Amino acid sequence: MRWLLVSVVVCSLVLTGCSSTVASEEEGGEETYHLVLNSSQHPPYFDWEPKYYAVEEFTQLVEERTNNQVTFDIYYSNQLAGQRESADALARGTYDMQEVNGAFWTERIPELYVVSLMFWNYGEEHTLHMMRNTEFGELYEQSLEDYGIKLMHFWPASVTGYMSSTPLASMSDMNGLIMNQTSNLAMDYHQQVGAGIATMPTVEQYEGLMRGTLDAIQFPFYSLETYRYVEVVDYISLPTLNPAISMVTINQDSWDELPEDIQEIMIETSQEVEMKAAEASKAMTERAFEFANENDVTCVAMDREDFESMRSAVKTHLWGKYASINERTERMVEVLEEETERWLEANPEFKQYFDPYLTDYSGGEEDEHNHSDDESNHYC
Repeated sequence: MRWLLVSVVVCSLVLTGCSSTVASEEEGGEETYHLVLNSSQHPPYFDWEPKYYAVEEFTQLVEERTNNQVTFDIYYSNQLAGQRESADALARGTYDMQEVNGAFWTERIPELYVVSLMFWNYGEEHTLHMMRNTEFGELYEQSLEDYGIKLMHFWPASVTGYMSSTPLASMSDMNGLIMNQTSNLAMDYHQQVGAGIATMPTVEQYEGLMRGTLDAIQFPFYSLETYRYVEVVDYISLPTLNPAISMVTINQDSWDELPEDIQEIMIETSQEVEMKAAEASKAMTERAFEFANENDVTCVAMDREDFESMRSAVKTHLWGKYASINERTERMVEVLEEETERWLEANPEFKQYFDPYLTDYSGGEEDEHNHSDDESNHYC
């Protein structure tokens, strides 16, 4: 693998024209490894948020624990490859590692869209249980491995939902709006509700909202602060699509050529930062709602009937289409439903997971959308 030669290697990064030294040999004869990581996200805003642990702390700890036998360069905001193209760039070995939401790679690896299936998860604990302890997660990892990519760790990105320039309290409110989506798999569902679709990179969403090219996005609410969407968004909608989950991956050949002791350090560090990111995800959720309230972003909550109608439409037009892609996606949906039912039986307190995000308020002439005074909702 050209990225891990025992000498000083300078390789042009095809997509950017920059170069990187990947491996060398010190005077004492010990090999050192320089890994390049590309991220589809902006840099972390706080030193305690999930993305910070997943990328910054992970790389720092690996450097420390290997006594700088492994070092990293990090490039944020799609600097080395676009969020969709990065799957091919990583698999080819254009660079070594990639932070990304798997749904961005759906056109290359369709199984990964599962993390964007609305209402698929019930919080951070359920999310990591499905990914780490079930056949569902095994199938997800296999789809990456088939493409020449190894999963390192996940990072939950706190609550995700619709952010928009107009209130969205029901599916009918989406009629005529332009929504940004990670994949065309969502097209059927949004056509059913009368919405148009755009596929704009996340790093360009701010401009799209500012110019009116986009009316709404599905994205973590913390970005109101960290991406400054508070300047271009007037409403957030509940229930949330909890939580968004991204991952850090590595080119399989690069991984295979690392010594076993370094692999063990990286795996242990991945497990550590994954748990830290899960806890930070919860903290980011609380901060996101506080920030929205303090900055006059109106919180809109669906009533229970509208929520159940939306969930039914999502299962029919989104889950169904995903399951029909291939045998693996069909099995992933089967396992997701089976394991989730089993997990909820063992964790009954999560059966009402979406309840705090809903209101039984049925609307009225004076206040059709804003349910912030309804005490049944804990967030608006």
